[in-house]
Amino acid sequence: MLKTIKNVPNRVVKAMGYSLSGLAQAYRKEESVRLELLALAILAVVLALVPWPAWKKLALVAVYLIVPLTELLNSAIEDVCDLVSPGINPFVKAAKDKGSAVVLVAIVLNVVALVALILCPNGVFP
Repeated sequence: MLKTIKNVPNRVVKAMGYSLSGLAQAYRKEESVRLELLALAILAVVLALVPWPAWKKLALVAVYLIVPLTELLNSAIEDVCDLVSPGINPFVKAAKDKGSAVVLVAIVLNVVALVALILCPNGVFP
């Protein structure tokens, strides 16, 4: 048990390295990841200028982060599909399309959240 506890910092550092490597690979390979990070930067600037309470700003950023999260998962699915079956395959197409659909659902969720936050001045629907 003590050995496991001593290894925690080392494991955390290694896990962080793997995560940063994955982000860097996604950034280099996926244009959609770069666009979503650009959108996050624009969102941060806009939210800095909008006179909303902090809870609304945090809620919108939290919901927005679901988009790059799903994009990273979609990219991972696509990478595995390309490895398993580099040619045209209906199962691979279905898997990639479903991954893309998850990203679309995340974007729709963002639109719904934005509309809700605009329509709820005090956190309660009128």
